[in-house]
Amino acid sequence: VEFVLNGGTVKLMLTGDGMVHGQIITASIGGIKVPSMGRKGAKNEDGTEQGPEPFATEAKNFTELSLMHRDVRVILESLDRRDNFVVSILPADVNDASFVNVGEALCRHGLAQVHESSAAALIGGAMKLRAAEKAAKDQKLRLWHNYVPPVSTLNAVDLKNFTAKVIEVVSGDCVSVLPISGSDNAERRINLSSIRAPRFSHSRNENAQHEPWAVESRSFLISRLIGQTVEVSMDYTRKIGDGANERLLQFATVKLQSKKGGEALNVSEMLLIRGLATAIRHRGEEERASNYDELIVAEKKGIESKKGVHSKNRDAPIHRHNDFSMNAHKAKTFLPFLQRAGKCTGLVEYVATGHKLRVSIPKEGAVIAFCLAGVRCPQRDEPYADQALAFTRAKVLQREVEIEVDSVDKNGTFLGSLTLNHGHFNLGEELLRLGLGSLHPAFPVDRVQGGRALAEIEAAAKETKAGLWKDWTPPVVQVTEEEDSEASISSEFVQVGVTEVLGGGRFFVQKLDGSKVSFVTDKLAELYDNEDTNRAADGVFEPKVGDMVAAKFTGDDKWSRAIVTGKRVGDKPVPVFYCDFGNEESLDFNRLRPLRDSSITAGAIPPMANLCAFSGLKVPSVDSEYGFQAATFIGQTIANNAFFARINARERYPTTKPWDEESPVTFALALFQEKDSTESVAVDILRAGFARVDARACRRLPSDFVQSLRDAQEFARRSRSGMWEYGDVDSDED
Repeated sequence: VEFVLNGGTVKLMLTGDGMVHGQIITASIGGIKVPSMGRKGAKNEDGTEQGPEPFATEAKNFTELSLMHRDVRVILESLDRRDNFVVSILPADVNDASFVNVGEALCRHGLAQVHESSAAALIGGAMKLRAAEKAAKDQKLRLWHNYVPPVSTLNAVDLKNFTAKVIEVVSGDCVSVLPISGSDNAERRINLSSIRAPRFSHSRNENAQHEPWAVESRSFLISRLIGQTVEVSMDYTRKIGDGANERLLQFATVKLQSKKGGEALNVSEMLLIRGLATAIRHRGEEERASNYDELIVAEKKGIESKKGVHSKNRDAPIHRHNDFSMNAHKAKTFLPFLQRAGKCTGLVEYVATGHKLRVSIPKEGAVIAFCLAGVRCPQRDEPYADQALAFTRAKVLQREVEIEVDSVDKNGTFLGSLTLNHGHFNLGEELLRLGLGSLHPAFPVDRVQGGRALAEIEAAAKETKAGLWKDWTPPVVQVTEEEDSEASISSEFVQVGVTEVLGGGRFFVQKLDGSKVSFVTDKLAELYDNEDTNRAADGVFEPKVGDMVAAKFTGDDKWSRAIVTGKRVGDKPVPVFYCDFGNEESLDFNRLRPLRDSSITAGAIPPMANLCAFSGLKVPSVDSEYGFQAATFIGQTIANNAFFARINARERYPTTKPWDEESPVTFALALFQEKDSTESVAVDILRAGFARVDARACRRLPSDFVQSLRDAQEFARRSRSGMWEYGDVDSDED
């Protein structure tokens, strides 16, 4: 060491062999920044000569005492922006106990601070320098005499260190985890501290260009982390956005627990070594990962191995796929390929609801929208919707699954079954078993493979009152073990009143025994007749979709039981279904009240309006030809009238949403004006030409009843009544 320019810069005479011998170089000590000695001739604003910065002379003297005219070993770390050498200075004799590491000593005595850019280039890392600087800060030595520690941003985070299960890999530097320690069991999104992975494009376009290596970075984390237990240590937080769009990002060090009981693996280091992320260069007092210097060392290894983002001479793989989830026509053309393939291996990319997913099929280079056939989970804002979504995310999101496609719906969503773990886990069955889903009312149980098993699982969930079946009660009409699931013919008559007529030959009836109807009506009047409907109910009252409430009907201003069928939005009316009568309307929120008496809840008295249809008839829907005329005629014939009803068929699993247009009817009835009458109301409808005989449904009806229907249809055909006015309208099926 020939000369000391300032505390961190020296002139060295090289004594090595060859051409370098005798060369004089100027070198900066790597990783530190010392106070300036000032420039020669430089002036302050007031014209006085510019002197050294505070503690600059003290730093220079310390370096002179430590290094001047000593033989040293030099490690060339890098070049600075002016092509000056940045070095580490070591003792010439490794056994020289008197040698002082000047960089560390300057930091420890508060005469220097860590210089981020050069510290990042140190081969051995900057851990010791940072430790020395921290000691000086804590003691407020020299440069740090006015030091005030920054306020940690972790005050906004409740749980600082916890064990969690990885639910989703959002990107190469962001994961969603579910804590399994502590009282907090909400899913948390964690960003990996101090690293940046290549970014994904936010476009849904199938040809969207992501940053190079973005897919590989995320795929690596998916393969290593999904479903695994990790240790999360919070480091800092950052706020992004402003106003209503402000979000708090949480940054942490994540370690993957070793299955063999060894040391946990740092996830960020794993990415950096493979060139799948880069380390962020923080400024000054900026918060960073607790192991920041280890991350810098890991990044250097990735750079040296020329992997991933550091492979300058190798292009990143190009990823292309066909997205069939955006185009219904395109999806239908792809259906035959999936059906022929049978079981396909895929990866669940996204979970929309408990039963609706987005699945990529690598072998076919395709991405599809996929629904579980026959199984429906509650939709957003409905009871148990969040639980169903969380269950599906935890079990199948970003996991390799097997799907078997049966069909595709009109929206281009493929329907089928989904399993994983070599078929040991069936998602549809598990959702039904836990009461987080139900069978679709129109699902043909006996015509789909595995359909009967699904029905049995759902029935078991109902019996145990699991999940959404907690308030379920068996249907009013009991069905014996021997009865057929689709139809059973009864010789008994039940007196009913038609309370509401819908289109397509569907209507609601109420059993005319009178006792339950009167009890509910009287109890509601007793509880609510004195209520002021100019204001909302007292206390906390926020009914959800599917909840039974008391509602004041606008037609007669009387209270009835109703089921909320739509979400409340601001001050807009709330849609409800009068479950004892079958009609619907939207009411001001002030006209709704909670059911305050357990004797009139759904558990005590199930809804008394039953959705029915005419046995053996096909009635056109309201929006089809002759549908409106048919609905008008049927309404004039049966609405608000009493009949003797014979039950010809019944649904074993009645719908829980009778207001849904796609819900199957609970009973298929033959309505008679008199108990001993030989002709049903269906005969009048057929003679008027507003229905046809349903040949398939008639196969299980009494022959004399079917013959009366056929005779009535023939009469309409000959007389050109209704839909027959222009001739035959029978389909090939008929």
